[in-house]
Amino acid sequence: MTDTAALFRKMTAENDQLAFRQFYDHFFVTLFRFTCSLLKEREVAEEITHDVFVQCWQKRHELGDVRNPQVYLFVAARNKVVDHARRQSQLRSLPLQESDEEQLQFSPDPEQLLITSEMMGKMEEAIRELPPKCREIFILVKQYGLRYKEVAAILELSTKTVENQLAIALKKLTTAVTFRLEMKVMKKI
Repeated sequence: MTDTAALFRKMTAENDQLAFRQFYDHFFVTLFRFTCSLLKEREVAEEITHDVFVQCWQKRHELGDVRNPQVYLFVAARNKVVDHARRQSQLRSLPLQESDEEQLQFSPDPEQLLITSEMMGKMEEAIRELPPKCREIFILVKQYGLRYKEVAAILELSTKTVENQLAIALKKLTTAVTFRLEMKVMKKI
């Protein structure tokens, strides 16, 4: 397992380019997926993700006090997405295109391996149908494993709001998946 905090310290304190490259390699895909979940355009998401890392390298001397590099990256990416949305005068409200969804699959954990691929398909469809804020919080907590406090910092919300939104998301997902499975069983009868 990569010690990202150590890489970050080497990068910021020692100007270590190799540490920066390892830090970049470790976080790029995760940050790109997060940015894609917020935007409609894959190319823009990739550009924003690269910009976050460029900014990180350019401002490395100012980042010595950052305690959690992962949260720093998520906050920086989210801020860049918000800036982009302001420039474009439109907020993201549509899901990614089908082709993009196939490339941004959730990483399976042991629990997910027990669930059939059909169930996962239903779950992903239900996640796409969540309201934007619920979806964002659900993805950060469940897909990226961030703590409520970290998500609250990234989204500039209270921890209680994150808890409430996650509860709403889980309730909607449970209802949606259960309903869809019941409908499928009824169709077979």
